[in-house]
This record gives sequence, structure tokens and C-alpha cells, in this order.
Amino acid sequence: MSIIQYNKGYHKINNHRIYYKHCQNGKPTVIFESGLGDDSSTWKEVQAELSSITSTFSYDRTGTGKSESKDDPKSGIDIVQNLTKIVDKTSLGPPFILVGHSFGGLISRLFASINPDNVAGMVLIDAAPVNKEISFQNVLKGKEKEKIIKYLKNPNLNNEMLDKIKTYKQVLKYKNTFNFPLTVIIRGLAKCYGPNWPEAKLLEIEQELQLDYKNLSDSNKTVIAEKSGHYIHLDEPELVINEIKEMINKINN
Repeated sequence: MSIIQYNKGYHKINNHRIYYKHCQNGKPTVIFESGLGDDSSTWKEVQAELSSITSTFSYDRTGTGKSESKDDPKSGIDIVQNLTKIVDKTSLGPPFILVGHSFGGLISRLFASINPDNVAGMVLIDAAPVNKEISFQNVLKGKEKEKIIKYLKNPNLNNEMLDKIKTYKQVLKYKNTFNFPLTVIIRGLAKCYGPNWPEAKLLEIEQELQLDYKNLSDSNKTVIAEKSGHYIHLDEPELVINEIKEMINKINN
């Protein structure tokens, strides 16, 4: 693989320096949205491979990676607004393919709902279902149940200070059916939550909830990554790369 020349730097958005990394190489532009607490480095291998054939963009949200922290809670809409401002400051433009992992899947959905004319496709990678904690608490007991509800209700317990409840409400409020192709990639292996967690049952619940994502678009595809845990793009990067390439070809042809 040839060495990719990225444009890297910082943009000041709402008085916070936000780190970005992008490569301009035609259309469409693939925008990567990381999971809660993760930074752009999680996309290193996937972004490098795709940058050889199309434009790509990744960044660190406030409170992650090289970007500055934020002192008060934020919501999904706040993140979408920041992302829109950052992308507008680059030379990149639509059409966009949104690639969202975990909670980044909800951010991708919000971005697409607010900017439907700019989005040509979306790939959700083990994307967080809305209100999954409510579904989880039905099979959890004691300290585990208490922990997951606290994490849901208190933004101060995650390093991005993200208000999950407010974000869930925002996702449900906006239009949630799209006219572009959608690929849903779901992990096949249980996530390691720790002792006393019913991991197999939680996997079953999440898989069932994620399968409902196909209802977001009539043009949909679901893939089970049998060899992957939650970080499918790290466990099976070629699978993720190939699915995004397939979508790029579909859009360009």
C-alpha cells in the first residue's frame, strides 16, 4: 500500500480545539464516527485502505484523543453540529458515506436525519441501539443493574460527558427512514462486560435490537461478523473495508 498523505490539524469549534485527519481523493467522502470514548486512531487501518480509492475524514470528538475536553454535558445534536462545522472547514464535500461504530452509529443516524441530501450511504458497525440499557436491565441484577442505569443517567460517568438519555430522545424525534443504502454489521461474539454479567444473553438482546436497523432503509444489508467482538473494524478490518468498498461502488455506478 502506498503511503497516504493526510491533511491533519485542528479547527476551533465553540472555543474548543478539535483534531481532524482527512484525505481528499475524489467522491464520495467516507466520514468515520467513533464509539463513545474512542478517538480517530480506532479507524487507522480502515481509513488508510479506503483513502487509496476515495476521500476520507476522521476526527477526535471533544474529550477524546488530541481534542480538548468540554466542561459541561453535550448531546448527539451538539456533536452533529460540531462535525458539520469541521467538515465545512475542509475541502471535502458530499456525497457522504457515514461509518459509525457503537454510539457513533447514533451520531451517524442523527447526521443523516439532519442532512439527508448530503448522505449517499451508511454503514453501522455494531451500532448502539436506542435505550439498550433499558433492555439490558431486564436481565441484570444487583450491582450490575445499578451500574448500567447510573451510566445511562449520569453524563459525568463517561469521559465525553455525553448525555445519553437526551441523545436517545433526539434520535427518536428525527426522521429515521432513509432513501440511501444501509449496511448493518453486527458482532458475532459476546462482549466482555466482567464477572457476573450474562454476556451471552446481552449479546442476544443486542443482536436482536440491531437487526431492527434494517427498517431504516428499504435498501439494506445485514452482515454478522462471526469472528468479531464489539470492535469489528479491529477484529475483522477486511470485512469492514470490503463492505464500505461495495457501497462506494454502488454509489459511483
